[in-house]
Amino acid sequence: MGVVEFQNIKQENKIMVKLNYQSRGTENERIISPEEIINNFFTENATKISFYAKAFRIKEDKLTSLLKENREELDILNTDNFDLVLINYLLELEKSNPSLFNFNIESNKKSSEYMLNLLKYYTSVYPDVDFALAAGIAKIESGYRAQYMLSCNNIFGGMSNGKLIKYRTIEYGILRFIILLNDKYYAKGLNTVATIGRVYNPVINEEGQKIASPTWVTNVTKAIDEYQEMDQDISLEKIVLDS
Repeated sequence: MGVVEFQNIKQENKIMVKLNYQSRGTENERIISPEEIINNFFTENATKISFYAKAFRIKEDKLTSLLKENREELDILNTDNFDLVLINYLLELEKSNPSLFNFNIESNKKSSEYMLNLLKYYTSVYPDVDFALAAGIAKIESGYRAQYMLSCNNIFGGMSNGKLIKYRTIEYGILRFIILLNDKYYAKGLNTVATIGRVYNPVINEEGQKIASPTWVTNVTKAIDEYQEMDQDISLEKIVLDS
């Protein structure tokens, strides 16, 4: 096996890559073309693209084609968080071109372990969100087994117009939960059970003030303890394998 070293260089206003490699005591080098760089990127990220295509219910080949067409605008070759770029692109795409997506509800027969692994993975994409807190809320809201909620791919009790929100896949539903926590709570400085609960599950106390439901706070706090020491390392490959 040779030793490979990559070095970015500029050639004719294009970013190229010089590939230095050693094999059997000799050193060689060649230029990797832009096409090779792009093809290598999509090969390396094929599992990720396939996973999100299934989560959002868009055809994988169509998503891949669109990503290639828009790669410069998305700057995908230079991002440190391709998951986030991909998620944001898909969220915008489902607004601008909804006909590309299948919005029918996919039956959820996944295990609680699988759902927890999704929480682990998504909180690594959105690192401000605490896994144990998210897992604790979901445990209290659905127990990862409430049949009607799971049939809606909704483990966190998200409501709209007085009705439980239905999500097309469990992967999409849990992603939406983490995005909700990230954008509507953590980004606003609401990062404890009490401050989140004041919005998530509020009650009016004897002084007429809105506070988090004490029962909800107690139950979520206990649930958090269950997940606090849980190993949070999870690979997307394992999630795909278990799906």
